[in-house]
Amino acid sequence: MKKPTAVSDLLEQGAGMLQKLRAGTAEAERALAALKRVLPPEIAAEVWSATIRGTTLTAFVRTAAWGTRLRYVAPKLVMPLGAVLGTVIEEIKVKVRAGPRRR
Repeated sequence: MKKPTAVSDLLEQGAGMLQKLRAGTAEAERALAALKRVLPPEIAAEVWSATIRGTTLTAFVRTAAWGTRLRYVAPKLVMPLGAVLGTVIEEIKVKVRAGPRRR
């Protein structure tokens, strides 16, 4: 696992590093919004994060049960998801991780 970067180190590296972090966050938010748009509402509520690397979108869900449901519908979502994002998506991976607590 990669060691977390201290905020003081990021500030020392200047605006370039902060801009890179902002761009990464914006891309993750865009991926999550697109995924939730093409998912059935009951599954979309359980997806809390998504990232894109190359042609693979990785979705993070709260429980194994929801992960299984997402894996079942994922093959049907590849094309619509790529259309919403405006890029080629060849694979959707699902990872189970406890997300931020709901309020």
